Amino acid sequence: MPVGVCVITGFLGSGKTTLVNYVLKADHGYRIAVVLNDFGAELGVEKMLVQQDGVDGTNESRTLVEDWVELNNGCVCCTVKGTLVQTIEGLLEKRREMGEKFDFILLETTGLADPGPVARELWVDDELVEEDGAVLDSIVTLVDASNVEKQLEENKEATLQVAYADTILLNKSDLVQVEDVERIKARLETINAEAEIVVTTRSKVDLGIVLNQGTVAAGGRGKKPVLSAFAAAPPSAVLSSGGGFWAKGVEKIAPSSVHDAQIRTVCVAARGFMEVSAFERWFEDLLWERRNEEGGPDILRAKGLLYTSGSDKRRVLQAVREVYEITDGPVEENLEEAMNKVVFIGRNLDEKALAAGLEACIVKQS
Repeated sequence: MPVGVCVITGFLGSGKTTLVNYVLKADHGYRIAVVLNDFGAELGVEKMLVQQDGVDGTNESRTLVEDWVELNNGCVCCTVKGTLVQTIEGLLEKRREMGEKFDFILLETTGLADPGPVARELWVDDELVEEDGAVLDSIVTLVDASNVEKQLEENKEATLQVAYADTILLNKSDLVQVEDVERIKARLETINAEAEIVVTTRSKVDLGIVLNQGTVAAGGRGKKPVLSAFAAAPPSAVLSSGGGFWAKGVEKIAPSSVHDAQIRTVCVAARGFMEVSAFERWFEDLLWERRNEEGGPDILRAKGLLYTSGSDKRRVLQAVREVYEITDGPVEENLEEAMNKVVFIGRNLDEKALAAGLEACIVKQS
C-alpha cells in the first residue's frame, strides 16, 4: 500500500516548521519521513529549521537538518537536492534497503511556494503510486491569524496556498481577538469553502487532522469525504431549473458579490445520470482550452460526485490544475435521487455557465 504524503504549506511565518516539529515529537509510534523542500534557499528565504535533540538526549546540541538526518523517534528528514519525485523515490529506496517502511511522509514547502505544481507532480508520477510507493494524501495550509488578511491582499502565493488546501490551520489565534478569528474564517471561506478550518495556537493540533486523511489519494476514499457540506446539501438548496450553483452556508451568491479576478469557491449541481464522455469533453475544455482565453475560468482545484448512466456506483472527481481523474466510489442503493455535484475553486468562475455546462452532460430522457 502506498505511503500517504501530506503537503504542509503556508506563507512565511505561519508556523509550518513548528507543526513539523510538533508532529515529530508527539507520542504516536509512527515512522514519519520529513522532506524539506528547500527550493529557493539560495535566496535566503525561509531556511528550514527542523532540528533534532542532542545524541545524549538533552537539548544542548541542536543541528540544522542537512541532507539525511535520523531523528530521535525513528523519523528521517531530508532536503530536496534534485527533483521532488527523485527525492521521495530515493527516500523510499533507502528504507526498502533497510527492510523498513514509513507510515507517513510530511512535505514542508517554502513560505513562498505555490503548492499546485507540487501536488500535481506527486499525483501523476506513475512510479510513486506503486504498491510500496507514495501518493498525495492531503494538503494542509497554515495561516498566521495576525497577518493573513494583509498577506492575502499583497501576495498571490498566500491566496493559492489557501485555495489548494484540504485543511486550513488558522494558527496563532492567541494573537487576535475572538471576533477577528470569525472574520478571518469567513474570509478564508470565500476563497476555499470546501476546506476544513481548524483554529490552532503554536501549531498544536490533533494529529488525525494532519495524518492519513485520504482527501486526494484513491479518489477521496479516505477518512474525509470528497465534498463536505455541499455533499449533504438538500436538493432544494442546489437546484435551479434542473441545475444550479451553491456556496458555503447553502446560499446562492451572485457573481457580482466577489471580484471576478479573486480566487473563490463555486459549487454546481444537476439531477440525473451523467454521460461520462460528454462530461469529460466539457471538463477538459474548461481545464485545457478555456483557461487560456482572456477572462476564461482558471480552475485550481475541483472535486465532484457524479452519477453515470449504466452504473450503480457514485463516481468521484478530483482535479488539480489541468490534471484530473474520475474513480469509482461506493455502490449506491438508492439512485432515484442522483444528484451530481461539483466544487470549483479558482478565478473567473461564472456560476451560471458552469451550472449550464454540467446540466448539458445529463442524459436526456426520451
